[in-house]
Amino acid sequence: MVDLTIAGGFIAGAILSLLVISNPISTSAVFIALTERWKKREKILLARESIRYSAYILVFFALTGLLLFNLFGFSIGAFRIAGGVLLFTMAISMLNPKHTEKEMEVDYHNIAFMPLSIPFTAGPGTIITTVVLMTEATALLQTYGYTIGILSMTGVFVGIIVTLLISYLMMVNSQRVNKVFKEGGRLVVTRLMGLIVMAIAVQFFINGIVDIIPQLLAAAG
Repeated sequence: MVDLTIAGGFIAGAILSLLVISNPISTSAVFIALTERWKKREKILLARESIRYSAYILVFFALTGLLLFNLFGFSIGAFRIAGGVLLFTMAISMLNPKHTEKEMEVDYHNIAFMPLSIPFTAGPGTIITTVVLMTEATALLQTYGYTIGILSMTGVFVGIIVTLLISYLMMVNSQRVNKVFKEGGRLVVTRLMGLIVMAIAVQFFINGIVDIIPQLLAAAG
């Protein structure tokens, strides 16, 4: 009998990881700064365009991440370690925010792609988390069989959809979000998310070390 709790736990973790790392609250704050004088319809169109770009980026890396491993000769362990290091540096910056959205210089002609999609909704941290989650799902497939593996892979895409949906809602309702959290509230939430991201980063790093230890022992022997 298939133990679906394994897939359920993985899916819940995937959704939480992608949602926290993409940090929709920060994206909504930047969205407010960029669209202060825009009409409601223009804001909605911009939010849709940004989410469309983000979807292309995340789905692309979810589908091609393992292929990139093989193409460049990366091991899964190495990528997990790299992901952990990158997320750890992101967590530090989230715990010690130094810049506000008002300090950002933006090219208003391309803001749907940058900075709203990259580096926010589909930034390096979200991309690398997507790829690592897909490798974890592949490992579950090899360990527990196709049912658990396919459900886990589907869970990564569910995580992407949930993250993009919440990011879209946060951007479209950014003025309301701003009234609720204000600047101090956003900083508190960002720091709390930073702690979660740091924990995820450490776990990625540990998993990567566990993966490469057999390779190191084999090379030493």
